[in-house]
Amino acid sequence: MTTQSRRWEKHYPTQLHGYRIDAESLAGNLADSAGENARRFGDAPAFTQVLPNGLQAELSFAEIERLSNAFAAYLMHEQGLPAGAVVALQLPNSLHYPIAVLGAWKAGLIVTNVNPLYTERELDAQLLDSGASLLVACDLFAKRAQQVIEQRGVPLLLTSLGDFFPALVGRAIQQNLEEQTGDDLTPQIAFQRFSEALGVGAELQLSRRNHPVALYQYTGGTTGRSKGAVLTHANLKAVLRMAEDYLAGFGAQIEPGDIILTIPPLYHIFAFNFNFLLFFGRGGHNLLVPNPRPLANTRPAFEKFPVRWMTGVDTLYAGLLAEPWFQANPPALKLAVSGGTALRPVTGERWRALVGQILEGYGLTESSCFVAFNPPGPKERHGTVGLPLPGLDVRIADADGHELAIGTPGELLVRGPNIIEHYLNRPDETREAFVDGWFRTGDIAVMDEDDYIRIVDRKKDMVLVSGFNVYPNEVEAVIAEHPDVMEVAVIGVPDENTGEAVCAFVALHRPGLDGEAIIRHCRERLTAYKVPKRIEFRDQLPKSPIGKILRAQLRT
Repeated sequence: MTTQSRRWEKHYPTQLHGYRIDAESLAGNLADSAGENARRFGDAPAFTQVLPNGLQAELSFAEIERLSNAFAAYLMHEQGLPAGAVVALQLPNSLHYPIAVLGAWKAGLIVTNVNPLYTERELDAQLLDSGASLLVACDLFAKRAQQVIEQRGVPLLLTSLGDFFPALVGRAIQQNLEEQTGDDLTPQIAFQRFSEALGVGAELQLSRRNHPVALYQYTGGTTGRSKGAVLTHANLKAVLRMAEDYLAGFGAQIEPGDIILTIPPLYHIFAFNFNFLLFFGRGGHNLLVPNPRPLANTRPAFEKFPVRWMTGVDTLYAGLLAEPWFQANPPALKLAVSGGTALRPVTGERWRALVGQILEGYGLTESSCFVAFNPPGPKERHGTVGLPLPGLDVRIADADGHELAIGTPGELLVRGPNIIEHYLNRPDETREAFVDGWFRTGDIAVMDEDDYIRIVDRKKDMVLVSGFNVYPNEVEAVIAEHPDVMEVAVIGVPDENTGEAVCAFVALHRPGLDGEAIIRHCRERLTAYKVPKRIEFRDQLPKSPIGKILRAQLRT
């Protein structure tokens, strides 16, 4: 498909017709924006960490530049990391996050984001596959990682949510967190504090380095194992330009000083690109909420700041709409963006009635987050994920990759400068993911007569819990480890609170095991959102003639 056949461009403003990105503009390093922003915006606030009790700590654009320079120098000279080495970040939404990412990039390193809720097994798998040379982790999660860190010999840099507060306040925050967790948050293994690393780096000389790869961003694999999508600086630069031009073309400019509330985790590609990189590049002010559960934890951010933008999944918006304090004083938003999972019609209707426009979009880790987005303003079409972003080619295809007629459901294929070229250490899965240069999303979609995209279903058996991917094969593998389990199959079932929940069908070698025992088994080995909410027992599970368990029959 060529730019001449991008039919959806007729809905674009004229300046986006025939849209192309100059390849030369994608050269270089995204961390260059930190220096440019320091010159442009100086002491204006870039990031503010807002705690549930209303305490807040702030860093300006100038401070982000200075501290990320110090961190880069530390990584290069104190840690001795060569260009292309991998730094793993296991952090909540905190002020350490932009410093660590930008500092790693300035040192020519690759970042891999790690879910802070990962179990030892999951963390170990990602550190091993990514080849991480350093782990930057919050003390709230570090104890869980101790055994893995020791076994892998990976140095640990420790952060604390009180780090950027005045000393007395920081100690009080730390004491309060330890009281809440009922534990001393100091690991029993060797570590260095993030704040000490910044002090060391500030005394060292920085010689900037570049590396083409920015992220090893992990997503689920067809085998149930996570796989690393290799995202380059060029991929990220392209998607940020495409998204910014699309929003601005429809009159939704991100202005310097615009405040965006970051409730979704920055380790997820959605918030990483939209909240962090897009707004940082435009001089926006980012409010970071380390822990949004319960949702009352977000109240100080809404009440203390004039929030203009926010992102989230359906369950977040539905949850806020149920909060009396939010109903009584809804924010005056310029725009709310929904992604990660389908926006339920009732949530959209209630949000528009109380707050204003909420736009649904669609993307994947492999597309650097964005593929399609509803146009801001009157061209939004409810029930769709909008139009493809400018610069992207999309098609709806059959199993052989042949384009289907308008209105016919098929697999959504995408091609563009924001799409990955390969997975890390997964040549077979890379081959399976592409057909004639097109990336196979694995999602079934329909493009209507006006070229708006509607996601019909997921071709893969993925379960979507509050916007997070759960892959049945991984959960099944864990349950199958139990000695009393003979067969297991996992599917997604509707859930009012999380969109979908994990349901496991289990056949036992012998009777006696109950559902709670299986759930406890899973909790020790899986992140909470992957743990089955329901266990149903069967004498045997339905199978095909060759012995493959038929999940489809369990859904009926």
